[in-house]
Formats: sequence, structure tokens, C-alpha cells
Amino acid sequence: MTWSFTPFTFLNSNHAVNWPRDFQPKRSLGQNFLLDENVLRKIVRAIAPQPGDHFIEIGPGFGALTKYLLAAGSRCTAIEIDQRLIPHLQQEFGKPPNFALVHADFREIDLKPFAKDKKLRIVGNIPYHITSHLVFTAFSQREILQDMILTVQREVAERIVAAPGGKEYGIMSVISQTFAQAELLFVISPHVFRPKPEVDSAVVRWRFQPPPVPIRDATFYVAMVKTIFGQRRKTLRRSLSKLASAEVLEKINFLDLQRRPETLTIAEMIQLANFFPDSQRNEMAYLGSGELRR
Repeated sequence: MTWSFTPFTFLNSNHAVNWPRDFQPKRSLGQNFLLDENVLRKIVRAIAPQPGDHFIEIGPGFGALTKYLLAAGSRCTAIEIDQRLIPHLQQEFGKPPNFALVHADFREIDLKPFAKDKKLRIVGNIPYHITSHLVFTAFSQREILQDMILTVQREVAERIVAAPGGKEYGIMSVISQTFAQAELLFVISPHVFRPKPEVDSAVVRWRFQPPPVPIRDATFYVAMVKTIFGQRRKTLRRSLSKLASAEVLEKINFLDLQRRPETLTIAEMIQLANFFPDSQRNEMAYLGSGELRR
């Protein structure tokens, strides 16, 4: 597909960008294109791309961020689900040795073939309605990742970095803070996107690292976190009954099981998961809840 372009100027920016005259973003794909150069440069400064870095870019769109990664001498593998954008990206970037374009859904991608000699870095402005799916897909392959910097909905960003004790603290908070150092870098106004979203956005950085306390079984740990936060109004005793027998729960003397899940620290979560013996785990909950991709 070949498009003709027309300048589009943001009301609060001195910069103009090219926009295909006949291109319409798809609501079903959650497309909100970040095109303001001032904001893009701020994101690039946070990413700090270096020669030798290998980036996996989720949803490059028209290549607004891609061009900065390539200009820094980094390698970029761009994963784009929208077939309409593939010809434009091919035309824009051609076939340089440090650029590869993959037409696919990131949630279905195995990243291991791309991490041949060093860990990968993930970047992108991602669709808000599937943020958790995309983040959990990345976390399921965290062993080969250095870090991840994404533009997400502000409300989600605040949940990712939330501390125990509040209503924002949940599954995303615990998984993010167990396997990475998560940081909300800055907030972005809706006015720099096209189409304009109804909410503020924020840039979040995850630096992947080992858990603060060794985890005996990471799959069961994730299953437990999902189970107890799936019933966050219930006490730990009631929600944990799906994962272990009453006899095992009676032996837990290091936590008050009348507490609710949002009051537990990461270290307490890990201690609790490590306590359960293999023989007492409920197989249905273990297999059904432990997949990070879901």
C-alpha cells in the first residue's frame, strides 16, 4: 500500500509530522500514535540506546521511535501486527543491517532466537487494552531480557509501581516488583497522540533482576499471586484453600492468614509460596493460573 502524506501539527508543539492522508487508526488494535518529537526525544533519553544494544520494538507504527534507535547505532527488531504499516516501514528503513521487521503479534513471539549473544531490550508504545498480556508475555521470557521501557496508560503505570496496602497494589505490582525494578519515569499528555486517548499515559521502565528472595517454584508463585488477588476481598486463608489443604494452612505460623493479599510485601509473598510442599498443591489451580502469558 502506498500513501500520500500531509503535514499534521500538534496544537501544543512547534513540530510537524507526516501523516498518511488516507490512513485511519484501528480501534480494535488500540492504535494511538505518539508523534510529538519533543516527547519522543524525552523517551529516547530515558532509553539511552547504545551501539550494540538489540531492541525489540513492540508496534513501531510509522517508525517514530525506530529512527532514533537506529540513529544511535542500535539494532532494532520491530514487531508490527498491522499489515497496513509493513510497506511503509519497509520503504522508510529499507534493509539496513541493524533493522529487521517482523509482521506478527508480540504475544505469540518467541524471543529466544533474537537473543543469540546478549540480552534484549524491549521498547514500545503499546495498546492499552492488552497491556497486561504484553507485559506478562515479556516477563515469561525475562531470563533473556535486560530491561523494558513502555508507554502505558497512567493508571496502569501507577498500579505497576504501587506499594503494598493500597487498592492499586495487585497482580501487576507484585509480578513487576518480584522480577524487576519498576519505575514510573514521567507522565505524557493525551494531546501528543493521534488519535487522542481519553486518559493520560506514562512511561515505565522495568530493569529485570533476580527476586529479592529466592523463589522455589516461580510457576507456582505466579499461580498463587493470581489466585489470591483474583479474590482480593477474601482473607488469605479462604483464597489459599484453592492451592493447599487445610492441614497445610494450619501449619503457617509466620503470617496472619486473616490478612488480605494487598497487605503482603513481596518478601512475604515469596515466603508464603515457598512454604507449600509440592504434594499439597492443587493441580488445577497450579496449571491454570501459573502461566505468565495469560
